[in-house]
Amino acid sequence: MGKIQNSRSISVIVILIAFALCIQPVLGATSKVSIAYRGAGGSYIGDTVIFDGYNHAGNSTVLILTGPDLPAGGVPVYDLNGQEGTGNPVVMNEDGSWRFAWYTSSIKGVDKMQTARYYITAKDVNDPTQTATTSVMMKRPDFYVTATPNPLETGEYLQLLGSSELGATDIRIQVMDMEGKVLHTYDTAASKSGYFNYAFHVDMIPGDYYVTVSSPSVKTTYRTIVSIIPPQTPVVNATPTPSGQSSTSGQNTPSGMQTGTLSITSNPSGASVYVDSVSMGNTPITLANIAPGTHTIEIHDAGFLTYSVQATVNAGETTSLSPSLIRSPVAQPLSPITVLVALGFAGILFVVLSGNRKNE
Repeated sequence: MGKIQNSRSISVIVILIAFALCIQPVLGATSKVSIAYRGAGGSYIGDTVIFDGYNHAGNSTVLILTGPDLPAGGVPVYDLNGQEGTGNPVVMNEDGSWRFAWYTSSIKGVDKMQTARYYITAKDVNDPTQTATTSVMMKRPDFYVTATPNPLETGEYLQLLGSSELGATDIRIQVMDMEGKVLHTYDTAASKSGYFNYAFHVDMIPGDYYVTVSSPSVKTTYRTIVSIIPPQTPVVNATPTPSGQSSTSGQNTPSGMQTGTLSITSNPSGASVYVDSVSMGNTPITLANIAPGTHTIEIHDAGFLTYSVQATVNAGETTSLSPSLIRSPVAQPLSPITVLVALGFAGILFVVLSGNRKNE
């Protein structure tokens, strides 16, 4: 009889432990993560949107975007075609605060965005229960145009892919210098849904130019800046070089061309580096002959989240990046505490089952 009572007591203890393990995540669900949008509550697609916040749960934070026609689990804020449930890392300060500039004109798959409300979630990588979400109303301009490539060389073709929110069919494209003098005028038509695609040969001398898009039926005019650079041979397939030295892959810089340098390291090292979607080699690496301007830097390594950032390169200067890569949640090993709790639970269960067998 005493053995049966002991067995029942142990069973009650096991049930209580299991209950405690189940409710622990709920009781500890108070978020230690915050995110805030700095602005009037809405922005045009193509604007720069500023977010900031803090993470007191850990030192690894990612931003995930959800909204119309996007996966329910969200995608990285800079890649609408990215893997569901992943995000772009943010740079953390020592006190747990962070600030993130979202250059919406540089989003991969930006054509998926529409006039709608989008939700940006800040999540701690090691503890997915620690999240915070804010929202921002994104609006397509009357004219939305993506100019690629930009910058581009004299002699290349510039492609304009755009849309008219109001469905204007007659589209006028004008190229002007920085003083407002019209250099070229092109006329094209948009589809019934408002989309248009137009390309023209660039014959202007190096410099910055305005490209404007307008229509007689729409009051708003869209304008963007296109940078023309002298013909050059880009740095491709660069190889890692010792710290303090630069790699040019044995190619010379055109006479008179002022360029900058990118110095990239990572933790762990050996990660793949891409500059404007071009493979450059593995970290640590120093790249010379980089055209001045803003470039998209991506660092990939198996088992880690992709690090993506917009870096500005100035002529005659070196821009340095030294990110610590964040391990992907699916690659995170079980914590020692989790393993010990599991082993303890298994041991108690074994004792209970053994006692029941003896009583029988």
